[in-house]
Amino acid sequence: STGRLGHARARRSRARAAPSTTSIASRALQPSRAMMSCRVAHTATRAFFAARCRATSSSSTRILRGRGRRGMTRDVTRKNDESEFGYAADSSDEDERARDWYGDVVWLPKMDPRKDPEVEPTLRAELGEFVIPMFPLGSHVYLPDSEHVLNIFEPRYRSMYSDILFNGSRRFAVPMCAPQEEGVFASVAPVFYLDDLKEVSEQTNDQVKYVCSHSVIERVRIKRVLNDKMWGDRSSYLKCVAEKFEDTDLDEDLSGKETMLEERFAKIIELQEKLEEPVRFTSNLTATISAARGENGFWRLVGLWQSLLQNRVSAKENELSQNIQELLRSYLEKSGTDLNDGRKIQLEFATLPDNIKNEFNRLQVNYREECVELLNEAIYPFQYLVQYDSHAARLDYFGNEMVAVEEKRLAAKNVLRSMFAGGDSSDDKATP
Repeated sequence: STGRLGHARARRSRARAAPSTTSIASRALQPSRAMMSCRVAHTATRAFFAARCRATSSSSTRILRGRGRRGMTRDVTRKNDESEFGYAADSSDEDERARDWYGDVVWLPKMDPRKDPEVEPTLRAELGEFVIPMFPLGSHVYLPDSEHVLNIFEPRYRSMYSDILFNGSRRFAVPMCAPQEEGVFASVAPVFYLDDLKEVSEQTNDQVKYVCSHSVIERVRIKRVLNDKMWGDRSSYLKCVAEKFEDTDLDEDLSGKETMLEERFAKIIELQEKLEEPVRFTSNLTATISAARGENGFWRLVGLWQSLLQNRVSAKENELSQNIQELLRSYLEKSGTDLNDGRKIQLEFATLPDNIKNEFNRLQVNYREECVELLNEAIYPFQYLVQYDSHAARLDYFGNEMVAVEEKRLAAKNVLRSMFAGGDSSDDKATP
C-alpha cells in the first residue's frame, strides 16, 4: 500500500520532535483514490484552502467530556442477544456511555508550573517506584511491541538523550496528551527503549541533532511529575516517579477469547473486501492474524486497527479538500479565470460571493460533524487498551467496543447493498 497514515497532526510532538509515521499497518491497508495525495487544481486554491481550513482541522478534535473516571479494568461483556457476528446489541444507555471519551482515560493532575520541583524525591521501594524521563508526544497513543523513529532537535531533549545514554537506562515514558487541554497527560504510558541513535548534526546543519530508533518495551503507571515548572519554561525535560504496570492475568489461559477475536477480525477483512471498502485491510492479512500475547500478537492487531481508523480520518480530510477545490475551481471558471496559464491567483474569502461563502461553510460544518466521532475513535479507545491491567479485559473491550462497531457498520452496508441490487444470497442475511 502507498497510503499514508492519517491524522498526522496527532503524531507530531507537542515537545517538537518528529516521530516516524511508518508502521506495519500501512502495508496492510488498501487506500482508496481519495486517500492518495490530492492534486490541487491551481496554486491559488491550494493557498486558499490551507488558510481557511487550518482552523477546521484543529476544531474537529473537540473532546466529548464525561464526569467520572472509570477503573483500569471493567467488565465490558454485553448481556444482550448475540447477533450473527457474535457481538451483543447496543442499548441506548451503552451508546451514550461510549461517548464519554475523555472520562474513561485516567489522567494525571494538570501541570502546575508554580509548583517547586522535587530535587530528591522520596521513592517507595516496596512499590518498585523509580524516576524516569517523560517525553510527551502529542495525542497519538503509542502501543506496546511497536517501533518508532524520532528526530531530536530541541535542546532539552538532546540533553535527555545524553542523560539516558550516560546512565545506561536508554528509556523514557511517552504519555498520551489530552488533545485540547495543555499540560494534561494520561497516567499509564508506554516506555520507549532507545535501540539506535545516529548523530546527524552535520548533515542537517544542526537543525536535527539525533535520529533515534526505539522499541516500546513495557508500560508504566506515572505516580507524579517531579518538575512541573519545566513544562512551563521548557528549560529542561520532564521527570516523573513511576512504577511498572503489568497484567494481573499473566497465568490465565485465554486462548478461547483470542480465537474468537481472531475469527471476527478475519470476517471483517472478508466483508470489507466483498463490499469494496475504500479504506480496508488486505485479504492476505488473514493468514497472520493473532490475538495472543507476545510479539506479532494482540498489540499488532490493535496497531492495524489504529491505522485503519487514522486512514479513514485522512480520507475524510482529502474529501473535504477535493470538494473545496471543486467549489473554487467552478467559481473561478465561471468568473472567466484561465486556470491553465500558470499564473498565481490570490483569493480572499471576504471577496467571495455569499453563495460561495455559504457553501464553503456548509462543507466545513459537515466535515466537523462527520469527523468528530472518527477522530475520537482513532484516539481514545487505544489509550483505554493501554491502561487495562488485564489481557482478558483488553480482548473484551477490543471485541465488544471496537470490532463490534465495524461489524454493525458493515452488516448494515451489506443489507443496503443487497436491497438496492435486488439480491437474495445467503451472504446478505446480516441485519443492521
